[in-house]
Amino acid sequence: MEVFNIMTIDQIDLLLMNLLNLKPHEVESISSSSVNGQLTIFVTIAKPAQRVCPNCGCIRPVSKGFYSKEIRLSNDAFRNAKVIVKVPRYRCPDCNSSYSDDRHMSPAGYSISYEVVIRIMDLLKNPEITMARCAELVGVSETTVVRTFDKHCHVHRAVFPEALCIDEVYTKLNDFKNYGDSYSKYSCLLYDFYEHTLVDVLPSRTKNYLSHYLSSIPVNERQGVKFVVIDMYRNYRDMAKIYFKRAVICVDSFHVIEHLNNSLSKVRIRVMKMYDSDSQEYYLLKHWNNLLFDRNRELHNKGKYNKKMGRVMNYFQIREALLDIHPDLKNAWILKEMYTEFNISCDYEHANERLTEILQRFYSADIPEYRDFSNTVLEWKPYIVNSFMKYKGRRVNNGVAESINARVKLLLYNTRGMRNSERRRKRILYAINKKGFTLK
Repeated sequence: MEVFNIMTIDQIDLLLMNLLNLKPHEVESISSSSVNGQLTIFVTIAKPAQRVCPNCGCIRPVSKGFYSKEIRLSNDAFRNAKVIVKVPRYRCPDCNSSYSDDRHMSPAGYSISYEVVIRIMDLLKNPEITMARCAELVGVSETTVVRTFDKHCHVHRAVFPEALCIDEVYTKLNDFKNYGDSYSKYSCLLYDFYEHTLVDVLPSRTKNYLSHYLSSIPVNERQGVKFVVIDMYRNYRDMAKIYFKRAVICVDSFHVIEHLNNSLSKVRIRVMKMYDSDSQEYYLLKHWNNLLFDRNRELHNKGKYNKKMGRVMNYFQIREALLDIHPDLKNAWILKEMYTEFNISCDYEHANERLTEILQRFYSADIPEYRDFSNTVLEWKPYIVNSFMKYKGRRVNNGVAESINARVKLLLYNTRGMRNSERRRKRILYAINKKGFTLK
């Protein structure tokens, strides 16, 4: 009890009363005892001058003495102490009901104080904190943390915004079954593009479930959506066409670039397999492939001696040596750079014409690994062009989704998936939006 050694008795008593949500005039006495190193603090609640039956309003209750209630506190000063509160009990002579005067020190049916509840809910706003870790920090059982979260977290979906982003996150463990026998492997996340908040978390991204969910949203609310930003998942496109008839459907540019980079990686791997593992070509393709994708690196740095290549080289020289290994790799990289520059600098007015030209270049290059990418871009071309439109001065994209997804994935990783889909939904919304807690 080192904390007590630096506090006066009055300070300890006042701290204890604050933690129990009590005022000084509501406490009759505070005492303590220590047996075998276990500190026990006894708090006796004062009987109020005016007592009213909560059932019938009778002001002549009969005293039935006290009952003792142990209340756990998480404050460091009382972490290892047992706090016993003696609470007055009464019986009403009119309606014959019994009641106590607990002054709202703890939630009904719980042995933890409201101070512990607040501490638990504050900790669970952090995506890195698991239920088990929260229990360890607060000094209660994991079951108590779960019960407290379920009772006091009341999150609701937000009103659909004008710019709605749709994405998904992989949920390895899921107790939600699709309309069939299989368990859902993905949760669908709805975001507010402008406010950078979560609108809702859905346990599945199947067409049947999305149709059921979106049909439950009021028509006037859906009609207020002006932009729907999606990845290249057909279910999202089909549902957006049906339920957001007034909205412009846009394909997120991040997913297009990701698909393009993956295609370039396949070209690199194909070329790398042509060479022995101890060759310079294999070395460059294996260990310096990041130079094919990193557009922010300063290439004209001071060179260093490269033992494998046998000469001093900076990043630019290494990349040139890399691109000279095979014409397919060089052409694929040039096309990747062309599309990336188009994605960065083009505007909506010229996007359709410019994308048509770029697609022709991709097809004429006849690089096997780019065929699927080219066909995908052709299929989604109108929606890719739409992504160059702006909402409130910003180009519509799923950047907010990718940012929030990183925190959601961190939460799911730290909580080992969280099989209960409803609890997972509540925890994600609570941890990302930082609201939804009530003491009621």
